[in-house]
Amino acid sequence: MIVSDEIINGCLKQNRTAQKKVYETFYPVMLAIVRRYIRDEEEALDVVNQGFVKIFQKIDQYHFENSFEGWCKRIFINTSLDHLRSTKRYRDLFSFEAIMPSHQVFNDGVNSLSVSELMKLIDTISPISKLVFNLFAIDGYSHKEISEELGISVGTSKWHLSSARKQIQAKLKLAYPEVSVLYG
Repeated sequence: MIVSDEIINGCLKQNRTAQKKVYETFYPVMLAIVRRYIRDEEEALDVVNQGFVKIFQKIDQYHFENSFEGWCKRIFINTSLDHLRSTKRYRDLFSFEAIMPSHQVFNDGVNSLSVSELMKLIDTISPISKLVFNLFAIDGYSHKEISEELGISVGTSKWHLSSARKQIQAKLKLAYPEVSVLYG
């Protein structure tokens, strides 16, 4: 999605029409990003609103060098993480007892799986592993960035990514037994 420099400059001047255009253009995408991190619908909508407020408050920090959409996505991811960190549930995510051990599996035939089916499956894995998986695999954060954002070590980030992959592969094997899966 492209928003013109004119619209961005309008937002810099706090022009409500320009802000409305940004909101209408990016709302569906940003809501989808937030929902990857926050399941509760009401909380997700609150975070989306907080994200747009931050965009309009910090738009002077956007320098037109990179994608405006990418800049906005980063704000929404960080706003989602800030929200998670502010809750007691977030601290509970780091409990290793919450992580179910699973077998190492390799999958070579899930091409027919829809994106929505895959996202539903990802929603079922342990919360902290899901968080790390989303940041790394979907949003493109490095393990160093994840460790800084979540206050965990790089090794812990890598462990959670591995755990997420194993959990997803195990659940795929259960949901789609016809898919060829090999145990390591």
